Amino acid sequence: MATLNEQERELYLAIAKLKRSQREVIILRKIKDFSIKETALILGCSEGKVKTTLWRGMIALKKQLEKGGFHYESLE
Repeated sequence: MATLNEQERELYLAIAKLKRSQREVIILRKIKDFSIKETALILGCSEGKVKTTLWRGMIALKKQLEKGGFHYESLE
C-alpha cells in the first residue's frame, strides 16, 4: 500500500472536514473524475446542484487548507 505524502494527507484531512454534500461532489468530480451529469445521477440531484455544491465546496476546501498553512496557486 502506498504511503500518502504530507500534502496528500493534508488534502484528505481538509476534505474530511467539509459538509457531506461538498465532500461527495469533490470526491466524485475531482478525485474519481466523474462528469457533472454522472455525479448528478449518482447523487440523485440536478446538474445545477452539482455545479453549485462543487463551487462552494472548493471555496470551503481552500479555506480549510489555508487554516492548515497550506499555500497554493489554484485548486483547479
